[in-house]
Amino acid sequence: MRTRIEPWWKLSLLLAAAFAVAAAASSCATSAAMATHLSSGCTSGHRVALTFDDGPNQPYTGQILDQLAAEHAPATFFVEGEAVAADPATVKREVALGMAIGSHSYTHSDKLPQMDDASFTADLDRADAAVRAAAGFSPALFRPPYGHSSHTMLRALRREGYTSIGWDVDSRDWSDAGVDDVVANVLNHAHPGAIVLMHDGGLGGGRRDRSTTLAALPRIIEGLRARGYELVTVPELAGVDAVRQPGRPGTRACPKR
Repeated sequence: MRTRIEPWWKLSLLLAAAFAVAAAASSCATSAAMATHLSSGCTSGHRVALTFDDGPNQPYTGQILDQLAAEHAPATFFVEGEAVAADPATVKREVALGMAIGSHSYTHSDKLPQMDDASFTADLDRADAAVRAAAGFSPALFRPPYGHSSHTMLRALRREGYTSIGWDVDSRDWSDAGVDDVVANVLNHAHPGAIVLMHDGGLGGGRRDRSTTLAALPRIIEGLRARGYELVTVPELAGVDAVRQPGRPGTRACPKR
């Protein structure tokens, strides 16, 4: 004997199924529209983004740029305002090579999460002025030093038109890891939409010698491409603005592939 499902139950089930499909199809764009901090990009496509923090820091930033340019590999540089002010030519070169630029505060202070809105915004503006003078635009990306943030910081970033960017693959090139370990840390954890943390500087108190990163980079690029990954910038990976429009919250939409 068949169990008869009443029409209203049929309608409920159909609506639930339709909602689940729609939610799954638009999950990236929906979460993106609400997000103020992203640790990864959209997963459509086999793509990853290499990012470099704490520069410019010569000679390493220049040598990393040489490698990226030779491999036609775009990347994203989260720069410190103080370092930019001391070496604007390197940031100009990053832009000329098609790299994306993000702010990493002015001095990489570990006190930012404890600051009030006015103090944090002052640091943000000071870094922006240095980057704008070198790059010719205001970056829409911000990476908090040490990955540490606060509600005050996130509210200010949203108000000022930034998107906060973290990472979900850590190369650990900031530690005492050797070249083989740095390469393995990236290749073993790469996935579609991954944002990879690396360093070209260390001006916030870390090591300034980035010879390990420099030695690991060609193998990382080769290994990612051998696994079928395309290297892109964070704005391309996450569908976020690269150039900031003050007063307008950063927007994000998953790129359609």
